[in-house]
Amino acid sequence: MKEIVEIKNNEIIIQNEIVEKIKEFYKQKKEMEYQEKLLKDGLMKAMQQIGKENFIIDGLSATIRKGTTRTSIDSTKLKEECPEIYEAYSKTSEVKPSITLTIAD
Repeated sequence: MKEIVEIKNNEIIIQNEIVEKIKEFYKQKKEMEYQEKLLKDGLMKAMQQIGKENFIIDGLSATIRKGTTRTSIDSTKLKEECPEIYEAYSKTSEVKPSITLTIAD
């Protein structure tokens, strides 16, 4: 069986069929996310119109989370104006490597 990704002469080789499958997957994913947004927006609008915060039918449960505010620290400004405080309260954490794929339309 041929590998999905091969390395030859320090170059990455991917079968065109695999590239096309990835592009098609991303296209379908984007369309499904759009459809999901439309469905969620419609359901939330309907629930709000009748004053329902929870809705359950045939194994589907929907709950409207109320809007809230969030407070955050402007780390760039803090680092510029109070670098010693920034350093004292900064922490470093490991982030696993990942890959980002971008599909040209």
